[in-house]
Amino acid sequence: MKGELENNKNMKISEKISPAISIKGLTKRFGKTVAVDNVDLEINEGEIFGLIGPNGAGKSTIMKTISTLLNPSQGKVEILGKDLSKNKQNLRKVISLVSDYSVLENDLTPYENLKLFSLASNIEDSDKKINEFLHSFGLEKYKNKLTKNLSSGNKQKLNIARALLKSPKILLLDEPTNAIDVESSRFIRRYILNENIKNGTTIVITSHYLWEVEQLATSVGIIIDGKIVIKDNIENIYKRFDSIINIYELTFDEKDHEKILTYLKDLSDVLAIKPVSKEKVIIDSKDNSFTMNNFSVSIRKLRPTLEDIYSYIISTPNQPLKTNT
Repeated sequence: MKGELENNKNMKISEKISPAISIKGLTKRFGKTVAVDNVDLEINEGEIFGLIGPNGAGKSTIMKTISTLLNPSQGKVEILGKDLSKNKQNLRKVISLVSDYSVLENDLTPYENLKLFSLASNIEDSDKKINEFLHSFGLEKYKNKLTKNLSSGNKQKLNIARALLKSPKILLLDEPTNAIDVESSRFIRRYILNENIKNGTTIVITSHYLWEVEQLATSVGIIIDGKIVIKDNIENIYKRFDSIINIYELTFDEKDHEKILTYLKDLSDVLAIKPVSKEKVIIDSKDNSFTMNNFSVSIRKLRPTLEDIYSYIISTPNQPLKTNT
């Protein structure tokens, strides 16, 4: 899977592609509360874009605005070059939003849920597509069982199958693997990737599992208090923060474990210590050339993860960050 992901990322980054989603000056207010504040954002066709931020930052509001469930208070949204406010009905045919599975009818079977959606969406040859999706998502054996009796993982698979039934050009996934089992989450991630590779579907995903976004996304935006503070392709984000965030892997003899931990705890420049084993720890340091001359230690600088970068941005709110679009 990792090789597929890397090849996909490199292909997407190297090509110049038109924006599938163009947002300019988007603001959304609920009464006196500003949920989204003057956001500019472009997401290219065929891209997997990760939108991350704290609870209440504005992620779901942006997703619902793109999907036409919410109207902007001000600003403009274009989908595939068309003004969303003037082309809602037509654009709804090419956009699917997946949030939680509460949209499913619990007293219908999986087959009936998909059939109901296909009728509402005027999908042709729906029986063939429904059976193909039930097979692809491993739901054939539950085809005639009531949806309320499915596991949470299988309900979310059905929810995603429902969204894909109309072959959307833009797929919006709002925390698609939240609170479901590991195997279902893994299946969904693979399906998301395959959907992007096979059909060129533009995918926007929000998730609190930053490693999941890191696995899937070609580009990432971070939103805080309704504002996009950084947006770039993920490789550029790594490069940008590699000289700012200093993560080191320290390898040493097991007998020195306690001495080294004690030594590290006394260093004011060491921000965090994560023991990996009796012979290895990972540290976060202020020092961009960390050394331990008093010990026999192998020191290797690691590339910061998306979680490291996100934590840094959240913990330094007054640090100016230039966004890229």
